[in-house]
Amino acid sequence: MEQYPPLRLGLARCGLRLRDLAKALDVDPATVTRWAQKRVPAERVLDVERVTGLARSEIRPDLYGPSLPQPGAASSRTSQDIAG
Repeated sequence: MEQYPPLRLGLARCGLRLRDLAKALDVDPATVTRWAQKRVPAERVLDVERVTGLARSEIRPDLYGPSLPQPGAASSRTSQDIAG
């Protein structure tokens, strides 16, 4: 089975927890825990990207391929960005 970058690590870099993502996406925390244990479903990748700022290629490299650094691109969003 192919390994995916752990969702928890990506969220930690953003200063977020699994429950923060669950709340922002209005899903049960158990759902996001499953994503962290396995992988984010294809239909939710863009939602996770929008909320966290993590690149879709980092969330699901099998679907979006490796990410190339973009000149001047901002890094991941912080918890203050989504606290709204």
